[in-house]
Amino acid sequence: MHPSYVRQYNATRIFHALRANPGITKRGLTDLTGCDKSTVSAILRAFEDIGFVESDAAQETGKRGRPSANYRLSADNGLLIGVHLEFEQMAIVAASIDGTPIRKWSQPLPTDPAALATDLRHAIGALCHEISRSQDEIRAIGITLPGLVESSGGLAHAPSLDWYETDIGNLLRDQIDAPVYIDNDTNAAAMAEYLFGQCGQLTDFVMIDGGLGLGGGIFLDGRPYRGASGFGGELGHIKVVPDGRICGCGAQGCLSAYIAAPALLAAAQRSLRVRNVEELIRAAKDGAPPILDLFEDSGRHLGRALSDIVNIFNPSAIVLGGIVGRIWPYAEITARKELAKLAMRAPLQNTQILVSDISAAETPVGAVALALEGFTSLDGQKPGPW
Repeated sequence: MHPSYVRQYNATRIFHALRANPGITKRGLTDLTGCDKSTVSAILRAFEDIGFVESDAAQETGKRGRPSANYRLSADNGLLIGVHLEFEQMAIVAASIDGTPIRKWSQPLPTDPAALATDLRHAIGALCHEISRSQDEIRAIGITLPGLVESSGGLAHAPSLDWYETDIGNLLRDQIDAPVYIDNDTNAAAMAEYLFGQCGQLTDFVMIDGGLGLGGGIFLDGRPYRGASGFGGELGHIKVVPDGRICGCGAQGCLSAYIAAPALLAAAQRSLRVRNVEELIRAAKDGAPPILDLFEDSGRHLGRALSDIVNIFNPSAIVLGGIVGRIWPYAEITARKELAKLAMRAPLQNTQILVSDISAAETPVGAVALALEGFTSLDGQKPGPW
């Protein structure tokens, strides 16, 4: 293996150890990463030279030997930009290089994808001006899309945006200087769970997330699984009702046709006046019988889909985000009954069901996670700056 690759590999491990453990010592980095002391010292010096790391003065511990300094990633050198393209708007998040959000900027999404590059360039400039940072600090940009995204970053299908067969990467190439990483929004949400959420220590997990539609993100052996073309993980299209409702994809009986937000609202509006998801959840909290019945029925559909996931992937955890996480407290009992009935016992007993904390946060971090993954990846568009 080439020495430069080994150095990049070790630097990436040390970077993420610093990110996850601010204030760690050299000894702690050695223990955590398995790198020897000289490698840790050399890489920390390189990080300090480019301004990525700062350290506290060495503190006396009362023990024999040289006092230990504490190291952390700098919040003032380098930016990651996360761009979430959503129904009628784009949310842009500036974050420090450890992925911590600094500020969010929102504006309308252009109806014509050809206008995206200009609008995005102006928005990023305005956001950087607002936080008094230079665009030259941007190390990577992550972009999430609610639809089918090819491995190359091209958009094949995004019904909620009414965008089809659009090469997003090519549209941005002339106006965006930083490396750009593009993916489906639920793949990005799963990456955020791995980098910032509850799945940092897991190598195999599956995420179901969504709002207007449902998607899935799959981690296998510590890496995202995107399929042969990038379309893997469309778990919202698991069939849960034979010859059931027509889904937006054109097929019948998909999970998304029953528990995506539009489907739940349409069903609820037959009994109550609810205008949006917030009112729907509030009605459940207030104990409205039609809504509790609806969520109980949704639990059966969800349990069938979860059983397929357990039987196929044998994950350590299934993470529920977005609308799925919000209805889980009301759907859990029936979902678990269906799971127990349909899933094989051996893999099921080792699978946790987790509700995502970060997917409910006001500031989205999925696209920031894409930028961070791309920035630190050995397979990134540019080699790491270390």
